[in-house]
Amino acid sequence: MSKSPCTRLPILMAGLIVLISLVLTAAGCASSAQATPTPTKTPRLEVTEVPTDTPVPPTPVPPTATPVPPTDTPLPAATDTPDATDAASVTETPAAAAQPSNPGPVATLPPREPGVSVFTGLRPTDPSVLDRRPLAIKVDNDPAVIPQSGLDKADVVIESRKEGCLTRFTAIYQSQDAPRVGSIRSARLVDNELPVIFDAILSFSGAVEPVRQKLYNSDISKQILEQALNGSAFFRDPNIAVPFNLFVNTATQWSYVTKKGLNKPPSPTAAWVFSEAAPGGGAAASRVDFTYTKLYAHLKIAWTYDAASGRWLRFIGGKSAIDKSDGQQLSAADVVILAANHVQTLIAEQGTTLTKGACSNASIEIQLWGEGPVKILRDGKVYEGKWVRPDRHSPFRFVDAQGQDIPLKPGNSWWQIVPLDLAVTVTP
Repeated sequence: MSKSPCTRLPILMAGLIVLISLVLTAAGCASSAQATPTPTKTPRLEVTEVPTDTPVPPTPVPPTATPVPPTDTPLPAATDTPDATDAASVTETPAAAAQPSNPGPVATLPPREPGVSVFTGLRPTDPSVLDRRPLAIKVDNDPAVIPQSGLDKADVVIESRKEGCLTRFTAIYQSQDAPRVGSIRSARLVDNELPVIFDAILSFSGAVEPVRQKLYNSDISKQILEQALNGSAFFRDPNIAVPFNLFVNTATQWSYVTKKGLNKPPSPTAAWVFSEAAPGGGAAASRVDFTYTKLYAHLKIAWTYDAASGRWLRFIGGKSAIDKSDGQQLSAADVVILAANHVQTLIAEQGTTLTKGACSNASIEIQLWGEGPVKILRDGKVYEGKWVRPDRHSPFRFVDAQGQDIPLKPGNSWWQIVPLDLAVTVTP
C-alpha cells in the first residue's frame, strides 16, 4: 500500500534537514583544516658582546717560559692568590677608566750623564751595574712579614694600595745587590705600569688569572719573572711559614735573566732630574703624615727629616721602620708622594666572589697615566707640583706649576702612591 504525498512530505523534510546538516559539518571541518595557527616567537640566545680589548687567556706556560726544575719547591696552594679565577666573573675596567694607548713617538728624554744612574742620580763605583736590567720585585707588606729584608738596597721603593685596604711594595733594584729580598708575593694591576717606567724585569710569586693575562698579553710580557714558572730564580726559607717564606737574591736573579737573554741595558721612560743643591722655592717641612687605613697600625705612615744626615726617616705605627737585614731604620734622600685615581675593578683577588666596601677584595687599578698631584720632600722642604705621563711610553716626570722639572736629591727614593682623596699632613 503506497503512502500518500502528505505522509511522505515530513519524511522528505527530515531527510533534507539531515543532508543539509551533513554538508555544513563537512564544510566546517574543511575550513578548520586550512586555518593557519598564530605564529609564536622563537626564544633567542642572549649574547653579550665581548670587549675588543679583553685579553686572550694565555697558555698555562708561555712559550718562552722555562719550566720549574723538579728540585724546586712548587708554588704553595696556601697563598693569598687562588690558582684560578672564574673568567666569566671578570669584567674589564669601564671604558672611562681605561688607559689611553700610545698615540705616537716617544717624547724626548733629558740628556743623561754617562756613568750616573737615571734612578738615583748617583755615580756607582762600578759603572757596569748601570747596564743591567732593573729588577722590579714585589715585596709583601702584611703585618706577618714586618720587618722586610732588602728594601734598604733598592734604588726606588714604591708603596701602593692593594685590595683589603693593605699595601704592597714594588722595589726597583739596579745600583746595588741585595742577598735577601722579601718576602716575595704576587703581582697586582699596578705592575703593568711600573716596569714600563723603569724598563724592568717584573719579579713576583704569581697572580690571579685575570691579572696574569693582563701582564702576559702586554708589551712587558717578555720581562716577566714569575716564580711559578722560574722557580730556581727564587728560594724559600724553611724556618718561615708558607706563604711568607719566598725570597730572592738579586745576584741570582740577574744571572738567571742573563741566561735567558733578558739582561739588557734598560731604556726607561724615567725622566726625573737631580741636583745636589735644593732648588728655590718650596716650603719648610720637618715631617709628613698620612694613613692608608686606620685598620692596620703599620699603615699609619710618617717620615721625619733628619738634618744631621740630610735624609728622611720612615716610621710605621709610631715606631721606626727597620730593614731586617741590618736592623737599621729605613731612610730616603727623597720622599715622593704621588696622588692618583684608584678604581676598584671586578677582579676578585681572593676567591671568586667580590665583596663590597672600601676594603673589599676587588683588585685596584691605579691610573698612573695622564697627570696628578705630587709632593716632593727633600732637604727639609716640600715642593708641590704634578707628575706627568701623557701616555704609556712617555717620560715620567715631576714638574712644578710652570712645567719645569722639580729636581730630586741624588740618592734613593720612596714613592708613596696614595688615592686622590687621602689626607696628607706636612708639618713645617
